[in-house]
Amino acid sequence: MINRRPDANTIRVRKRDGSTEAFVMPKLLHCIQEGLIACGEPFGLDITAAGGLAEAVYDYLRASFSEAPVPSRHLVELVDLVLTQTGHTAASMAIRQHAAIRDQQRRKLMVATPRPADGRFVHRRWSKTLLVQHLRRRHQLDAPASRMIAGRVEHLILNCGLKTATSGLVRELARSELLAWGLLPGALVVKKAPRSRNSRRVADIQQENPRA
Repeated sequence: MINRRPDANTIRVRKRDGSTEAFVMPKLLHCIQEGLIACGEPFGLDITAAGGLAEAVYDYLRASFSEAPVPSRHLVELVDLVLTQTGHTAASMAIRQHAAIRDQQRRKLMVATPRPADGRFVHRRWSKTLLVQHLRRRHQLDAPASRMIAGRVEHLILNCGLKTATSGLVRELARSELLAWGLLPGALVVKKAPRSRNSRRVADIQQENPRA
């Protein structure tokens, strides 16, 4: 694992929706490592190789994009170039194939939302950007945290192979991720359900007659 201290010239990445976020080294490292594993790189060597390749990408970005944000598409092309020139063509192809499949899944995924007037479902194309905006507005998360949660939700939905997801499912998945990451206010409050009269009566009988 590579640990980078943030320097004065923090690298920024411009996403497809026009927003920018800080460059995340572990995310790049994971992408390269997954490509190496997919093409049969022996376990253990993939970590070492991915670390060296990620270092090369990082050094180039630090030298070339210390002020202006780097487009995410250019970052993908740079990873492809580094892998190809270092003899990891199969890993590069695996990453490109995975990205192409994900893009196709995103284009086909629909979100069904019930209309308040009559309850009939309206279908719209999936948009991670809209979910990011919802998380920022509804849960007051910053941009990086919102994109991380939205990315997790998208990953879960696409991995299920769904072609249509209800807006309710998307909201519940988002709430589940927020809860898992400790980002849901009040989530640690535990309330004990009040005991009904019948349950108290059963408990009293069992105390009087333990064998019952």
